[in-house]
Amino acid sequence: MWSILADLVIGIFDFVLDVLLFRGVRRKRGYRSRNVAKDSLEVARFDFVTLVFIALVSTGLMLLLAFGFDVPAGWSVAIGLTVGAVWGVWRYAQLIREQ
Repeated sequence: MWSILADLVIGIFDFVLDVLLFRGVRRKRGYRSRNVAKDSLEVARFDFVTLVFIALVSTGLMLLLAFGFDVPAGWSVAIGLTVGAVWGVWRYAQLIREQ
């Protein structure tokens, strides 16, 4: 019971911290300021839609490499994680540059 409440509080704190850091990065790079609601929506969309999609595609790539092309499991996991990390950083950079 307490672990569920702790996870919920930590998740809310993490989301609020993500929004504040996102606003700080945008302000530091000289982009125009937006209201908190729009930034919260963009961070939520990134966290819950974009990252889940990237994770699913990376997992599919790992499985395709391992079972379809007989690439060793370690290599397929490494390639899938690398593709997912690069794609995630690229999407986050696009999010910061958005007007």
